Amino acid sequence: MQKFLSTVVFFLLMSLPALAATQEMDKANAPAETVGMVYIVMFGVIFVGMIAGFFIYLFWGDKGKKPDQ
Repeated sequence: MQKFLSTVVFFLLMSLPALAATQEMDKANAPAETVGMVYIVMFGVIFVGMIAGFFIYLFWGDKGKKPDQ
């Protein structure tokens, strides 16, 4: 009986990772979710706008200072 139980435990330990691997392969082969083009354009506009705003802020802040001679 003890040999049978150890064989069952060994079988479960060897078969469960294989089962998990096959389920992961199914998930890996699933089609990827896509994002709407509206959100990509909106991100681009906000991203470029924030970069432009940062450089305008730097330019206006530097413009107000007078160099000491």
